[in-house]
Amino acid sequence: MKNLIFATKGFSLVELMVVIAIIAISAALAIPNLFSDIPKYNLSAGARELLSAMQLARMTAIKENSNVVLSFNSGTRSLTIYVDDGEGGGTAEDKVRNGAERLVKSYQMPSGIELLSPSFGQAVQFNNRGIPDLNGDATVRNRLSKTKIVRLLASGHSRIQ
Repeated sequence: MKNLIFATKGFSLVELMVVIAIIAISAALAIPNLFSDIPKYNLSAGARELLSAMQLARMTAIKENSNVVLSFNSGTRSLTIYVDDGEGGGTAEDKVRNGAERLVKSYQMPSGIELLSPSFGQAVQFNNRGIPDLNGDATVRNRLSKTKIVRLLASGHSRIQ
């Protein structure tokens, strides 16, 4: 009687092999779909990075009561935010980080994301009220040549199109 109770507990080797086979087949079908979505997620991440940089530059300009520049470098796929106040012997309001002008933050685009030259040039300056000197579109592109546009409005607000 005791052997009968223990014999019904657990799984047989055949049952375990069937479950492992089902899991392997499901994984084989699901994993390629996951990998094909990675460029789309990276593109969205790049657009959000760009949007965040614009918002941070605007908020910093208001908070610091100073001019803040968001500089684009398409070659290195990076963004730089700095206070353009001429500190440390630099020239104020020239859209060039010189002297000891304080770096607020640098952003690097995610892997596989290209930062295209913005329609408003390589740098935009926000005044102490958060209003940009230029407005227009900045675009990010992934390996599949899909793009997302981040629009900077004349009011200083920005949004992903």
